Amino acid sequence: MSAPSQLSFLPDDYLKRKAQRRANAICAVLFLVILAAIGSAFTFSERSLKNVEKMHAQVEQDYTVAANKLEQVQQMQAKQHVMAQQAELAATLLEKVPRSFLLAELTNNLPAGVSLLDFTLDAKTKTAPRAPEPTRIPVIETKRKTTGKEEPAVPQGKVYDVYMKVTGIGENDGQVAQYIARLNHSKLLKDVNLVISEQFEQDKVQLRKFSIEMMLDPNAEVDSPKDTKVAALELGDATSK
Repeated sequence: MSAPSQLSFLPDDYLKRKAQRRANAICAVLFLVILAAIGSAFTFSERSLKNVEKMHAQVEQDYTVAANKLEQVQQMQAKQHVMAQQAELAATLLEKVPRSFLLAELTNNLPAGVSLLDFTLDAKTKTAPRAPEPTRIPVIETKRKTTGKEEPAVPQGKVYDVYMKVTGIGENDGQVAQYIARLNHSKLLKDVNLVISEQFEQDKVQLRKFSIEMMLDPNAEVDSPKDTKVAALELGDATSK
């Protein structure tokens, strides 16, 4: 016996509309999920961009501060270089070894029986070695080139070679040799050389006339003014004798 047929009181398109509504709900949920994902991605990228811009601004600020510090350091180096050159120039305008001290050195080293007749001093200019340039920083150097400003030239000091020549008389060659040996041991002189040594007669006495050339040591200095006064005093005592 066959089963009785099932009767349905629902409209014919109810199931179709139900499936359609279910599909619409699923699409709406997916759409909202996609919108939320897009919004989250946009927010994340916006925050990342702001962080990058903030980091970039911080790097630019740090770079500007570092560039200013480097420029200040270079300016200080340039000022130190100028001051050093000015100090060298001032030093060349002063006598490191006063002439009175040189005369005292030549007089005090005279052996007994030797006297001086003449003394000449000549200073000749020599080419001074060029001072090294201060260290340049490429960033600051580029900035200076763009401004078109140049550093003022600093006058270079002159360096002199001081030559001296003394003429005197002695009783024999031994005294002349002793005088030359003493001058060679002097801390103020260098290149002491005998130029002329000849014998002559005066009041029936045989004497030796000599000429000695020498140079002032460029590294020689007299630090204490008291030494200069003592040397000048000794020179005065020696000449009075």
